[in-house]
Amino acid sequence: MTIQHAFRTLKRTPIFTLAVILSLVLGIASVGSMFAIVYGVLLAPLPYGEPDRLVSVNLQAADQRRLAQPSAAFLTYKQFAKSATELGIYRTGSTNIWTEGAAADSVVATWVSASVLPLLQATPLLGRAFTTEEEIRGGPDAVILSELEWRTRFAAAPDVIGKTLMVNSVARQIVGVMPAQFSFPTSDTRVWLPAKYTVNASLSDFSYAGVARLAPGATVAQLQSELAALLPRMATLYPALESGGSTSAWLADMKPTLVVTALQDEVTSGIARTLWMLAAASGLVLFVAWANVVNLMLMRSESRQLELSVREALGAGRWRIASHFLGEALLLGICAGVLALLLSFGAVRMLVAFGPADVPRLAELSVGLTTVGFILLVTSIGIIICASVPALRIRSASLSNKLHDGARGHTSGQLRQRLRLGITILQIALALVVSVGSALLLRTAYRLSNVHPGFEATEVITLWTQLPFARYDEAAATLFYAQLTERVGQLPFVLSVGITKRVPLGGGETAELPIRVEAQNQTRTLPVNVVDNGYFAAMRIPQLAGATFARNAVAQPREIILSQLAAEYLFGDASASAAVGKRLMLAQGEPYTVIGVVGDVRYHDLAKPPSAILYRPMAPASAPRSMALVVRTNGPPGAALSAIRNIVQKIDASVSIFNVETMSNVVRASKAQLALTLTLMTAAAAITLILGAIGLYGVMAYMVALRKREFGIRIALGADPKRIASWVALRGLALSASGILLGFAFYALAAPFLRAYLYGVTLSDPLTLFGATAVLSGTAMLASWLPARRAARVDPIEALRSE
Repeated sequence: MTIQHAFRTLKRTPIFTLAVILSLVLGIASVGSMFAIVYGVLLAPLPYGEPDRLVSVNLQAADQRRLAQPSAAFLTYKQFAKSATELGIYRTGSTNIWTEGAAADSVVATWVSASVLPLLQATPLLGRAFTTEEEIRGGPDAVILSELEWRTRFAAAPDVIGKTLMVNSVARQIVGVMPAQFSFPTSDTRVWLPAKYTVNASLSDFSYAGVARLAPGATVAQLQSELAALLPRMATLYPALESGGSTSAWLADMKPTLVVTALQDEVTSGIARTLWMLAAASGLVLFVAWANVVNLMLMRSESRQLELSVREALGAGRWRIASHFLGEALLLGICAGVLALLLSFGAVRMLVAFGPADVPRLAELSVGLTTVGFILLVTSIGIIICASVPALRIRSASLSNKLHDGARGHTSGQLRQRLRLGITILQIALALVVSVGSALLLRTAYRLSNVHPGFEATEVITLWTQLPFARYDEAAATLFYAQLTERVGQLPFVLSVGITKRVPLGGGETAELPIRVEAQNQTRTLPVNVVDNGYFAAMRIPQLAGATFARNAVAQPREIILSQLAAEYLFGDASASAAVGKRLMLAQGEPYTVIGVVGDVRYHDLAKPPSAILYRPMAPASAPRSMALVVRTNGPPGAALSAIRNIVQKIDASVSIFNVETMSNVVRASKAQLALTLTLMTAAAAITLILGAIGLYGVMAYMVALRKREFGIRIALGADPKRIASWVALRGLALSASGILLGFAFYALAAPFLRAYLYGVTLSDPLTLFGATAVLSGTAMLASWLPARRAARVDPIEALRSE
């Protein structure tokens, strides 16, 4: 009966019911969605055995740049380290795979040492892990499939182990299938290949990252200290660099340091701060929602005091009255909780489907039991708030001061009014903090949209090709790409065409190579991109000094072009002209001549300054098998792509084309994480503004209702209704001003945490602060104007009758 009676009571007050449910739904859904994201990405254990003992092992240069490591470094670590039970190396790239009678597909592949799967305690769904014989160059060729690849390419055949898969024209035996939940190092990996190495006396192949499992009782600090002490030993075991020079000189110049971190922290390092900031914003939304509910329940309990007093006078006990409020709270909470759960589920599914690809563990996100339990907890707190506020009001008052306006009742009424006003001020203050944060991110997005990345993205398309290693050596690869660029360049709608190993802000990779300036006794490590003579024209990267590569760069393979920052870094050449003609030792100790200097390009992040980079031409001795074609066209991208596919088919039908994108989309995708942050922060700001406006409107409307008789008498005695409306509106604006001032105090505390997310805008940016304040003030004016208008329209006769 209590629930039925509560349902009828709530049905008679639809505006109040909808306001409470809306406040709770917005608050619970906001914090529930963010909890699912934060838990799934940052807090949930990695899907490996004993994940708390897994660590990443990386090298960092003296200038804080991350250095890819040679396989020899891990051979050294494995031989002498005692704080780790096992160490492994891995790198990720793309490769062509196909089976007999099927077309080739380019997929993401990860090369791992034989130790990686055992140290992760990852058990194959079928078959086995790699053996140590398979990681030695010249050993057996093996491949492990992902479950997705097994099901799509082999129709989940149980006898797949032992079959052959062509990987870059090399026949590899399938030795295992990994389960779907295994996603090391990313969920995009479709095949795993053994990382091959050759034991020799030189340090080479700087392309790997490392992973290790701590020994029982060992700590991250102990392993880092131990491995750091082993770095100098590499100079004894591997005294020379493959590129020339000595390992000891490289160690002295680069001053590399070991960085050992928990693997979970390494996986989430790029997104952790952003997610915690968004979690804090959603927490503020929930707090504002709860404050709204408290205010609404206070006003409702005040408006029903006469009714409840009569029920108590007729014999209804306080427990019976309180149980009625509990029934209302249960109904409100259950409705809000169910709706919030559905909204959270939908929000998480949308993020998985449309979220930025660089969010780690995105495919693992779901509204699981942990998230459901959290939403139930938050909903329960909301139910307690809905039930406790009126229950405490009943307990704090007696029948006499409910029926009579005594001194005690008047004093307690003032206290309750001050409490309502204080809650409203707090809501407005929190709304200001979230609004300013959202506005700053909006300004950051605007600034980033005006950042010049160092190239012109419009009318440029990129597409990747993968040449089979077994049929294409370096000379054949050089010839293929020369033919491809020449034929594509002859298309009528193509303005310029080039090839590159690394697309700015997009895919591919640059090799970190040790570099020694001739006549200088210093070895430094810089990224090197492989391009042809048409790349700079196709991307419209400005030529600052010297010349570009010749059309037939094979004739002069020992030429190199520097970015402006690289010229300044290596030669102190800020003018970009003095570096031309200088010589560098880059590979096998043979010199390269600097023939030109080009403008700096932001290869990694628009929000970060460009980094120094070297460009070398594609040559038969070092031609990559996977390159991106960069085409500037004045025609429709679809027509250009169709014509390019036909050209590739005519040259070699087995070569696949993949990752076709416009550079405009590449630039847009590079800002996807910022766009996600901005979207969620804007949503949080909008919700807090709505809740704050509801709270302010409710307080002002309730104040008008309480003073309806007074306003009626004043109007009857000749008071100007406009003056009464102005008084009410000014009262609301005073509350808003108090909330805004308190909000700036809160913002001063929160501002240092926002600095890391901003670009091109300061924390005290006047335009941003003024804009956020103006939006909040306008919302508050609207919320105050509606009750003020009602106060001005009070009918004196009706007001007197209602008493």
